[in-house]
Amino acid sequence: MAKSLKQHKPVGEDYLATVSPKLRVAHAFPFPASAVWAALLDAEAWTEWLPITNVVWTSPEPFGVGTTRTVEIEDQKVEETFFAWEEGKRMAFRFEKSTLPVSAAVEDYVVVETPEGCELRWAGKASAPLILGGIVSKQLAKGLKDGMPKLEALIRDNPGRFGL
Repeated sequence: MAKSLKQHKPVGEDYLATVSPKLRVAHAFPFPASAVWAALLDAEAWTEWLPITNVVWTSPEPFGVGTTRTVEIEDQKVEETFFAWEEGKRMAFRFEKSTLPVSAAVEDYVVVETPEGCELRWAGKASAPLILGGIVSKQLAKGLKDGMPKLEALIRDNPGRFGL
């Protein structure tokens, strides 16, 4: 039986501003920002560098503020709404609805040009009863920390796919 989706609090920039430094991850890439951004737009790529089983953009391109997407992590489902979008530089979304035991959650992805390539900076946070919000937040951060080297390898091994 499918789990039912629960509506979450409509959080955004104010909630994101409260993310602890411990829940921030950054990774330097030896590629231009455009390649990392291309990977972030590639629905299938997310399943190749994170423990995600399916990603579907549910809004048509061009993407921007208000864009929606659905993400599946095994038997869990998350419907996301993007509340911040700077093409080629930043995307941030909240969990609109999900089967996860959280009341609110956000993730923020920022791509910054550097002399050596670029850096992908991530911040995320989830709220839930008791200590569960902290546990979910730490799992998100760990997934991103472990996943970013895989994203680097994915881009390196598929240069044409990501505009290199």
